[in-house]
Amino acid sequence: MSKQDSSENNEALNMYSRASSDVSQLRRAVINYHLEKVDGSEDEDIDAASSFNEQRRENAIIRKLNAKNTRREQENQLRKKVATWSLWFVLGQLVVTNATIVVYIGFMLVRKQYVPTEVLITWMTSTIVEIIGILWVIVRSLFPFRDKHHDIEGEKHKS
Repeated sequence: MSKQDSSENNEALNMYSRASSDVSQLRRAVINYHLEKVDGSEDEDIDAASSFNEQRRENAIIRKLNAKNTRREQENQLRKKVATWSLWFVLGQLVVTNATIVVYIGFMLVRKQYVPTEVLITWMTSTIVEIIGILWVIVRSLFPFRDKHHDIEGEKHKS
C-alpha cells in the first residue's frame, strides 16, 4: 500500500469519525432542544431528521470513497494501456530503424564502399537511448518515486 493510499484511507476514517462525532453532538442538541421546548413549538420529529441527515452524511462519504476507487481503477487501466502502446511503438520503431540500417549496410557492401563508423555509432547510440528513455518514462509513470525530491503538490489530483 502506498503512502498516498494510506493517507487517503486515514482521511476517510477521520471523515467518518468526524461525521460520527457531529451526529452525536446533533443528538445532544436535539435532546437539549426537547428538554427546553422553546416556545412550546413542535416543528418536526427531530429524531427522524437527525437520522435522515446522518444517513445523508454516510451516503456522501461512501460516494466520495467510491469515486476515489473508480478513479484509481481508471488510472491503472490507463497506465496499462499507455505502457502497452508505448512498448509496441518502440518495438515498431526499432524494427524499422534496424531494417533501414541493414539495408543501408547491404547497399554499401554491394557497391563495395566503406560504411562510415559514425553512422553505426549514431545508430547504436540512438537505439539504446530510445529504449532506455521510453522504458524510463513508462516505469516512472507506473511506479512513481517517493523520495524527498518529488513534487507532491504537482502529483495531487484536482478532484
